[in-house]
Amino acid sequence: MKPRTTWLYAVAGLVAVLMAVSAVVQSVREGSWSPLISVSWLLGVIAATWPGARRRCLPRRRQAR
Repeated sequence: MKPRTTWLYAVAGLVAVLMAVSAVVQSVREGSWSPLISVSWLLGVIAATWPGARRRCLPRRRQAR
Protein backbone atom coordinates (compact mmCIF):
# COMPACT_ATOMS: atom_id res chain seq x y z
CA MET A 1 0.00 0.00 0.00
CA LYS A 2 1.31 3.43 -0.87
CA PRO A 3 2.13 5.84 1.97
CA ARG A 4 -0.40 8.28 0.60
CA THR A 5 -3.16 5.68 0.75
CA THR A 6 -2.16 4.61 4.25
CA TRP A 7 -2.28 8.21 5.39
CA LEU A 8 -5.72 8.64 3.85
CA TYR A 9 -7.07 5.56 5.65
CA ALA A 10 -5.58 6.79 8.93
CA VAL A 11 -7.23 10.21 8.58
CA ALA A 12 -10.57 8.64 7.59
CA GLY A 13 -10.40 6.28 10.57
CA LEU A 14 -9.61 9.13 12.93
CA VAL A 15 -12.53 11.18 11.62
CA ALA A 16 -14.86 8.20 12.00
CA VAL A 17 -13.75 7.64 15.59
CA LEU A 18 -14.21 11.32 16.44
CA MET A 19 -17.71 11.31 14.95
CA ALA A 20 -18.67 8.17 16.87
CA VAL A 21 -17.34 9.52 20.18
CA SER A 22 -19.09 12.84 19.72
CA ALA A 23 -22.35 11.03 18.94
CA VAL A 24 -22.04 8.96 22.12
CA VAL A 25 -21.34 12.07 24.20
CA GLN A 26 -24.28 13.90 22.66
CA SER A 27 -26.50 10.87 23.24
CA VAL A 28 -25.58 10.76 26.91
CA ARG A 29 -26.20 14.48 27.32
CA GLU A 30 -29.61 14.32 25.63
CA GLY A 31 -30.64 10.99 27.10
CA SER A 32 -31.74 9.89 23.66
CA TRP A 33 -30.73 7.29 21.05
CA SER A 34 -31.24 9.61 18.08
CA PRO A 35 -27.61 10.87 17.85
CA LEU A 36 -26.35 7.27 17.73
CA ILE A 37 -28.92 6.28 15.13
CA SER A 38 -27.93 9.22 12.94
CA VAL A 39 -24.28 8.06 12.90
CA SER A 40 -24.91 4.32 12.61
CA TRP A 41 -24.58 4.39 8.80
CA LEU A 42 -20.91 5.17 9.32
CA LEU A 43 -20.20 1.61 10.50
CA GLY A 44 -21.49 0.22 7.22
CA VAL A 45 -19.38 2.61 5.20
CA ILE A 46 -16.25 1.72 7.17
CA ALA A 47 -16.90 -2.01 6.82
CA ALA A 48 -17.44 -1.72 3.07
CA THR A 49 -14.42 0.45 2.34
CA TRP A 50 -11.79 -0.97 4.70
CA PRO A 51 -8.75 -2.33 2.79
CA GLY A 52 -9.34 -6.02 3.60
CA ALA A 53 -13.05 -5.92 2.73
CA ARG A 54 -12.56 -6.59 -0.99
CA ARG A 55 -12.12 -10.34 -0.62
CA ARG A 56 -14.66 -12.57 -2.28
CA CYS A 57 -17.31 -14.04 0.00
CA LEU A 58 -17.83 -17.23 -2.00
CA PRO A 59 -15.39 -19.17 -4.17
CA ARG A 60 -15.87 -19.02 -7.92
CA ARG A 61 -17.96 -21.74 -9.49
CA ARG A 62 -16.21 -24.20 -11.75
CA GLN A 63 -17.46 -23.86 -15.28
CA ALA A 64 -17.88 -27.04 -17.28
CA ARG A 65 -16.80 -26.72 -20.90
